[in-house]
Amino acid sequence: MTSNQGSTPGAPSGGRPTGGTATRTRTTGGSFGTMSNFNRMATTFVGDTGTTPAPANWKQQPDGNWWLWDGSTWHLQPQGPPPAPPVAGGTSRFTADGALNKAGLLGLIALVVGAVAYIANAPIGLAWIGMFVGLGVALWCSFSPRRAPVLAPIFAVVEGGVLGVISRFYAGQSTHVVTLAIVGTVAVVAAVWAVYRTGLVQVGPRFFKITLVAGVGMIAVMLTAILTGWGLSGIGGFLIFGVLYLVLAVMNLFVDFSFVDRAEAAGLDADAEWFSAFMLLQSSMMVYLALLRIFGGRS
Repeated sequence: MTSNQGSTPGAPSGGRPTGGTATRTRTTGGSFGTMSNFNRMATTFVGDTGTTPAPANWKQQPDGNWWLWDGSTWHLQPQGPPPAPPVAGGTSRFTADGALNKAGLLGLIALVVGAVAYIANAPIGLAWIGMFVGLGVALWCSFSPRRAPVLAPIFAVVEGGVLGVISRFYAGQSTHVVTLAIVGTVAVVAAVWAVYRTGLVQVGPRFFKITLVAGVGMIAVMLTAILTGWGLSGIGGFLIFGVLYLVLAVMNLFVDFSFVDRAEAAGLDADAEWFSAFMLLQSSMMVYLALLRIFGGRS
């Protein structure tokens, strides 16, 4: 260890330390728009930013060098102060495994509730009520990510019931369509995750913008079809509510998996895992509805 005093260039001035200074970190803007789900999540679940104040006997100079005060002399310590020990009871960090596990749990909740609604042959009117309630819960969760640990399971229950009613309708028109849709959904989600992990599909700002524009366009087309009756049945309905909707769902899954990776890299709080799981559940339900339409035929 090198000992340096007073006149050494870069050494702290004054005989005693007046307090530690935090390591300065440069923050960069999110890759996506400031109104995106990821940026809303990142600003809500801020984790460890690496700016823990250094001990009082350490000081960092403008040139970036760290100095240690031993009571009488400053010592140059280029490696800086040792990392602070973990704080007991502190917040845990976001992990991709945690987010995927929670998404699986939400999916299981939706599957169980859907099975109950399917077996009970719940009336179609219940599905309409559930759709409006589910929409309200989804919007609430989207703009209040901190409430995701409570709202995400509620959303899974409500939408599970809705999907159960819709599944019963399709089951009455085509044999084995529900089983094929469930198996197909699991296969599509797993395949998208595998392809994403290989890096064959890069999710950057351009991909996100295309997905956003495609989503807005799909909403406009669906509303037009519902209000006018055009494209609700036949080949038009098969393409709009089946094939094109499935493509959009897959694109959303790629974006959601990107959010998971970015959240883990950003060191967000573990509570953000529920918000990521909520987004993954939404996209998975889109896949299921599209497959129901595809396997249900063109009628």
